[in-house]
Amino acid sequence: MFPKQHDKLQVMSHAVVGFPNLEENERAITGLVEAGVKLIELQVPFSDPVADGHTLVNACYDALKQGGSVRTTLALAQKMSAKHPDASFILMSYLNPLYRYGLEQLFRDAAAAGFKGMIIPDMPVEEFEPWMPLLDELGIAPILMVTPNTSDERVARIAKSARGMVYVVSRMGVTGKQTQWGDVFNDYVKRIRTHTDLPLAIGFGVRAASDLQALTGTAEVAAFCSKYIEWQRDSGSDEAAKKMKQLLVDSSLV
Repeated sequence: MFPKQHDKLQVMSHAVVGFPNLEENERAITGLVEAGVKLIELQVPFSDPVADGHTLVNACYDALKQGGSVRTTLALAQKMSAKHPDASFILMSYLNPLYRYGLEQLFRDAAAAGFKGMIIPDMPVEEFEPWMPLLDELGIAPILMVTPNTSDERVARIAKSARGMVYVVSRMGVTGKQTQWGDVFNDYVKRIRTHTDLPLAIGFGVRAASDLQALTGTAEVAAFCSKYIEWQRDSGSDEAAKKMKQLLVDSSLV
């Protein structure tokens, strides 16, 4: 399901539910799995995805027009988790649509649909903590985020409630822009590791084989999302899957 600390780097990729349409989501996910991706975020489209750059903002806008919602995300997960039992699907959503659905019902329905984890960027650890007994019972891992500005005290609190892995936001800003890897970033990752034995997922700015090579030996998961959505937007899901396969080959990950 999720890697263990010090496992070989693997790629986590992404589908915005409803982009480019609901039928194409199924084709795209199958292509990702066949390319070698075993961790896949299914994003509930939302009109104000504050942590995302223009690629995902525009994909969410188009997805909403195509019927993307919490319910269609749950239905897609149920179908795809049954079709691809070796893949782990992670619900990615901002809090507003989940809150409107009802959090307890959402958690129960997400588990029934086959989700193994959950990323909610704007739900702070304080809001997760009361739900931890239920999430543990359901087997859903809350994948909590840290940023370069997160204090050591807060990292420790986040690490206590995180399950599966900790999502390390590589830099301040939004998704999609290039990130520079170097000593400052490596020291940041080392600081986070002092607080947790969980594997680390690095996100924001992973856009090329050179980025995956830079993260090999530093993290266990690289979130390759915005660039994949750009491939899907510009070339279609089949070509995007081919590019993903080549990316993994070029990065020596398959």
